[in-house]
Amino acid sequence: SSSSGRASAAVVQDAEKMKNKGGGKQEKLDLQPPRGTRDFYPEDMRLRNWLFGHWKDVAREFGFEEYDAPVLESEALYIRKAGEEVTQQLYNFEDKGERRVALRPEMTPSLARMVMAKGKGLTLPVKWASIPQCWRYERMTRGRRREHYQWNMDVWGVPGVEAEAER
Repeated sequence: SSSSGRASAAVVQDAEKMKNKGGGKQEKLDLQPPRGTRDFYPEDMRLRNWLFGHWKDVAREFGFEEYDAPVLESEALYIRKAGEEVTQQLYNFEDKGERRVALRPEMTPSLARMVMAKGKGLTLPVKWASIPQCWRYERMTRGRRREHYQWNMDVWGVPGVEAEAER
């Protein structure tokens, strides 16, 4: 090959499959992102980074610390929160280790898992903020895609509704 870069094994396999289909003719590549998702070109990223930057500034102003969690979680985490029927709204699958996993549809179950994992080692209350990328496999409507971001500002460890009203 005269290429100066290395191709991943998956790219090489896909190229072989495409070459072997239809007597050597290559299948036309769909240049659109998967349905319900979008590309962020540089001009879109500038706007997104500006918006997310403002959200992060507001969170810091009110004493929130930023956190994140894996985009891939155990499917059981979401079933525990919402019941078995939630699997119809998840991007879920069995991984190569035969574990049921899902792309996160929201951040709250991951936050709860993280707080429980720290247990008594966590000083309460906690004020954590995140802007996670989330995924839901559901019917799309105007302004509602399968891939979305959501701004979370969570307070954990305050009894009652006092945490809902910042002073």
